[in-house]
Amino acid sequence: MRRFLLLYATQQGQAKAIAEEIYEQAVVHGFSADLHCISESDKYDLKTETAPLVVVVSTTGTGDPPDTARKFVKEIQNQTLPVDFFAHLRYGLLGLGDSEYTYFCNGGKIID
Repeated sequence: MRRFLLLYATQQGQAKAIAEEIYEQAVVHGFSADLHCISESDKYDLKTETAPLVVVVSTTGTGDPPDTARKFVKEIQNQTLPVDFFAHLRYGLLGLGDSEYTYFCNGGKIID
């Protein structure tokens, strides 16, 4: 079975619901997904991940990633990491947001 890592970052549950739907559809289509909240960093390791990665992230406040992504964002924006630290990752990102806001889907843009 083809495996991928599926992470979500949510404030009020929408990103989680979408990630769960992606998970269910993946199973139907012969894929295996490891589904985790992005804050559960003890359950995955992006430094050594070889499977494709899918991230579903909402936007909150004035264009911020959700609270569940704060630690993750801090880690990936660490200035001491080599520029190519995550170059091995093959990923897709689904950013959620409301186009009425100035910083539309900015939670996803920050993670990307």
